[in-house]
Amino acid sequence: MILKVLITVIFGAAAVQKFTGKVAPNWDRWGYSRRFMYATGVAEVVALALFWWPGLEQVGAAGLAAVLLGALATLIRYREGVAHVALSAFTLLLVLAQVYRSTVA
Repeated sequence: MILKVLITVIFGAAAVQKFTGKVAPNWDRWGYSRRFMYATGVAEVVALALFWWPGLEQVGAAGLAAVLLGALATLIRYREGVAHVALSAFTLLLVLAQVYRSTVA
């Protein structure tokens, strides 16, 4: 449960940053539109809802993993700092660990 809450806090914070426009300069620098930034925030929120929905946790986790893979691809392509790449990679590992825990339990 703690792992699931941690993942939720990370994605919740990321979605808030997108909806408030705090990360907009990064998205502009990468050549992504504001619509895509907001759509990614919506995808994060929907994936989180599915992640908590009984029976749909793996679907939500797949959505979260897809968002993270896109983030990693962007961060690596544009040679962003190691800390940004590491946070995305670490969060992906958390999501995968939660999926593993839910299938074993």
